[in-house]
Amino acid sequence: MEQKRSLRPGEIPGGAMAFISRGLSEIGSGRIVLTAQDSRLVSVEREERIGGDALFTKGSGKSGAAGDGALPEKIRQSFQDLPYGQVIITMKDGAVRQVERLTRSRFTGLDGEGI
Repeated sequence: MEQKRSLRPGEIPGGAMAFISRGLSEIGSGRIVLTAQDSRLVSVEREERIGGDALFTKGSGKSGAAGDGALPEKIRQSFQDLPYGQVIITMKDGAVRQVERLTRSRFTGLDGEGI
């Protein structure tokens, strides 16, 4: 039986990075969202938007351009030391337009535990 390894804080495993890279090469417009809890990657979401002429033509109008080779390192740096929150990679016209880091804070001991 294979033992499941837990992720180190700030780690993006190879399989998740492959999914992200594939999405960056396939999505024309949309976003990829990495979610962190306790400084660990808990989910990767892929959202694709299709609009304009792409609604009426065969194919989705994807260009396949995923940015330069420095992008995976930029994503890793943005995700590193993120206790709670998201890294949002926004694509438009087949190119990365923005990498956004959203940090969330947890408060305990108030009316209820946590958020």
